[in-house]
Amino acid sequence: MDLKNMKVPIGIVIVIVAQAFGIIWYVAQLDSTVKSLDTSVATIQESMADTDIAVLQTEVDNLQDLVEKLRGKLDAERDIRHTTLDGFDERLSDIEKVQAVIDNEMRTIMADHDGFGEILAELQKSGVLPTGEKRQYGNYGD
Repeated sequence: MDLKNMKVPIGIVIVIVAQAFGIIWYVAQLDSTVKSLDTSVATIQESMADTDIAVLQTEVDNLQDLVEKLRGKLDAERDIRHTTLDGFDERLSDIEKVQAVIDNEMRTIMADHDGFGEILAELQKSGVLPTGEKRQYGNYGD
């Protein structure tokens, strides 16, 4: 095949050249758009980075303040609890002592009542008590 003698219609050549220029123009526009967007993204990232760092630092400072306040409250509550528990321990010890005295006195009273019960039973057998007397002492454990 001889390329020199080949006859190509001029219309096909014009169409191919037009398509080539169209593709070149489209790629150039696309490249320009990508460069423009890349510049915009870089600018936004820089401004956002500075803003984000400032916002994050403010948030960290606020959180640190809150943590310090909570620590202070927890320490105060811990002190109150220890003080209150110490007071309760002392009061409980006092109550246990009083209860021991009450138990001892109650045993003495119960022993006396048992003795009274025995005496009343003896008096009732001997007929010394009035006839309608129904009182009984003792036998509380029955």
